[in-house]
Amino acid sequence: MEKASNKNEPLISVIIPVYKVEQYLDKCIESVVNQTYKNLEIILVDDGSPDTCPQKCDDWKNKDKRIIVIHKENGGVSSARNEGIAKAKGDWITFVDSDDWLEKKYIKKMYFECQKNKCDACLCSYNRIVSEKVEKISFYNVDTKLTGKQYLINSLNPITGFGFCHMKLYKRNLIDVSFNTELSVGEDALFNEQVATNIKNAYYITDNLYNYRINEHSVVKRYDENYVDKYLKSIIANKQYIFKNYKDDAEIIQNYYNYVAFHVFLIAVNYCYNKNNKNRNKELRRVCNIDEFKAAIKKSNYNNLNLAYKITLFTLKYKLYFVTGLICKIRQMQNNGGN
Repeated sequence: MEKASNKNEPLISVIIPVYKVEQYLDKCIESVVNQTYKNLEIILVDDGSPDTCPQKCDDWKNKDKRIIVIHKENGGVSSARNEGIAKAKGDWITFVDSDDWLEKKYIKKMYFECQKNKCDACLCSYNRIVSEKVEKISFYNVDTKLTGKQYLINSLNPITGFGFCHMKLYKRNLIDVSFNTELSVGEDALFNEQVATNIKNAYYITDNLYNYRINEHSVVKRYDENYVDKYLKSIIANKQYIFKNYKDDAEIIQNYYNYVAFHVFLIAVNYCYNKNNKNRNKELRRVCNIDEFKAAIKKSNYNNLNLAYKITLFTLKYKLYFVTGLICKIRQMQNNGGN
């Protein structure tokens, strides 16, 4: 399955961390090798997956000479991405999650728009897949050129998709940082905040070129008694970076507080009101009284939120926790495809 490459096109590295996705992996890799842009370096990082994924990676390597396989001990998605970055030789880098897949023109379109608009990075609208149901997600209605500051502010707004490291194409020299391996959630948002410092301009295209599968067994979705501590650790790392570099920028600081308040809602949905949590209302009250979260709820505003999130923030600000609980239950049904 070797593909002819146009050597006049720059090499683009595609980094795919792989762990326990045997039912999805072939579709993911197939969507990459079939890209209309051919000059690719496809790096599969097997993060010590205990299933058939390591063999699948090796099988794909034998089919396509553009594929490089790294087998490593399990260290988490951040360590896998860092291994990929260290190995990458491309002039550009894109990350793909191994349970997702790309539309055929994803890389070519993203690269073309970067060149056409003289940008350091490009990102696109995407399809959100829940139990095979597709929801088209777009933050802008028209293709839009952004400054580095606009990119950063959008990265602090979780509903934009800017905080994800996938569905983006980065110029290689932007990436002078690594993913924080101490974080198990929010590591990609911090990465994008750090990369934003190096971005002069980025370009957003409204084509839905990336298919993002919502996995109910992901770290973000599954019930974990340490869920709050993991998010708090991530929030503190974000705070340290933002306040160190932007403490005098009131707009960015405000967006940081909005970012934290949004994640209180995520904690409420995925932890406090999870069906496995027996102390739902009590846990929500506890979370809302943790200093970092309490300050953010108080200082956050309603900017850049859709109606559902505005209502949720209102219930948190005014401690209408019964209403918050109802909203969380509805959100869980949506995440489970309406089941």
